[in-house]
Amino acid sequence: MSSNLFAAMDRMEHYHGIQALNIDDTVFLVKDPNNRTDHQAIKVVIPPIGTVGYIVNDPVIVPHGCWAGSGFYDVFHQQTCAKVRFAMKDMIIVELIEMVHVPIPQMESWITSWQSREKA
Repeated sequence: MSSNLFAAMDRMEHYHGIQALNIDDTVFLVKDPNNRTDHQAIKVVIPPIGTVGYIVNDPVIVPHGCWAGSGFYDVFHQQTCAKVRFAMKDMIIVELIEMVHVPIPQMESWITSWQSREKA
């Protein structure tokens, strides 16, 4: 990737809290088109923990220098990767490191089963 693309994540308090993430952790960004409040929602997932937050998609709270989730939602297939770069009191900033389908063994089946469990 020629330029850095940063996004903020929040709502971590609804899952495992900000303490579940450390600088340089790799996380997966997974589209969540069935989200009732945001049809361009992007979950932040750490296998095997599961969802740890969402990419901010509200232009009012997106930090300066970060993209809203809707800004890059259509750039990747179902999932992509990011690295945790900064941690603040209630928000994490991630840098996208892949903008294509992530070919990780068993990741597709893991995400499919995880999405099925969340719908149940």
